[in-house]
Amino acid sequence: MKPAVKRSVWAAILAIATAATAAPRPPQPMASYVVRPGDTLYTLAAQYFVGQNDFATVQRINHIANPYRIPVGRTLNIPKHLLRRELTAARVKTFSGPVVVTVAGSKAAIKVGLPIGETSTIETGANAFLTLALADGSIVSIPSQSRVQVQRLRRIVMTGAVERDFAIERGRARAIVTPMPDPDSSFHITTPVAVSAVRGTEYRVGYDPAEQEATTEVIEGKVAFASSDKHRNLLIPAGFGTSSDSAAPNTPIALLGAPVLVQPGRTQHEPELAFALEPMAAAKGYHVTIARDAGFLDVIREEETATPSTQMASLPDGTYFVRVSATDANGLEGLAETYAFERRLNNVRTAMDQKQDRGHRYYQFRWDAQGQGIPRFRFQLGTCGEAAAPLVDEVSLDTRSITIRDLPAGTYCWRVMSLLFADGKANGAWSRSERFHIATTR
Repeated sequence: MKPAVKRSVWAAILAIATAATAAPRPPQPMASYVVRPGDTLYTLAAQYFVGQNDFATVQRINHIANPYRIPVGRTLNIPKHLLRRELTAARVKTFSGPVVVTVAGSKAAIKVGLPIGETSTIETGANAFLTLALADGSIVSIPSQSRVQVQRLRRIVMTGAVERDFAIERGRARAIVTPMPDPDSSFHITTPVAVSAVRGTEYRVGYDPAEQEATTEVIEGKVAFASSDKHRNLLIPAGFGTSSDSAAPNTPIALLGAPVLVQPGRTQHEPELAFALEPMAAAKGYHVTIARDAGFLDVIREEETATPSTQMASLPDGTYFVRVSATDANGLEGLAETYAFERRLNNVRTAMDQKQDRGHRYYQFRWDAQGQGIPRFRFQLGTCGEAAAPLVDEVSLDTRSITIRDLPAGTYCWRVMSLLFADGKANGAWSRSERFHIATTR
């Protein structure tokens, strides 16, 4: 071989060796285990390792001369990938509306308490909701129009550490994660463009497949947020959020504050529920959610609207909770405020007829009420104006009509209150004030 060729070969070999030295393989993740009385590498392998022969790797890493004799109290370093996992399951805590749960490739009959394991998929339709409860008390709530897959639910047998991974294919999810004292425990929510990881917090994650954009909003604690290629990582504090596309996550920004509900103590009497919010200059939309509980684990209605007011379908009488939030120009949902409200259907419908008979003109006022309970009515008729005292004020009526004869010419207003008695409570609601004009009494 010519000297020049030899030098080239040796230079190439040296370059390869230098590159290998400069870029060592990253250390493999380790778990720690403190040796107890009676432990041997063979018993540890039988109880905790993936394979019985994995004891040899642990023996070599920890420089153990005799696998049968390990000093009690010694800390062993064990590669995490050697540790045996066991499958765990979440359970359906609440659900409402059209929800499809696929377990082991087949649609499952959904019910409270249904176990949900790895590879299960949850898909919610319009005004459909589902909440999962995990073994440690963590909660994952899936709102309407979403599709979420359970990718990993496992427990490391040796350490008790838990691994939970959920993937949002479409829509949103809200997580309330119980603090994890074990550093080997993990909780991830992934989308095709980003990964969110926490150790104990409350946050929301969303994904829009049409825009290929993911959002993360942190309510409590901190969330580690990374692009799917792991090239950029962010730590998002409480009260902040970020969005991410296929390129990279954006710098976190402060979330909008919660909007204010107008007349929060108002009882909902009408056939449809109605909520009005004080407008916010920075808001591009509003999100109104109704639940049976203050923690919003049992959600039953939601509405996203561009205006600060919305109407929702009727609900049975009872006590409910409404949560309101605003969405900014980046598509990030802000902080929310929760209000309790009473739903007591008491809708008064009115009508008026008139007729002449034997030189007299008769005005018949009729009404009816929708709602539960024994009704009593109050009828008021007078000239229009807030300061005007009623000309007729009949209370505690059990009839649904009243007739008045020969009213003089003028403009009148009338209304009816329905007072419903149920469960030891009185629920009163006025009808809309109706106006009519009598031009002449002839």
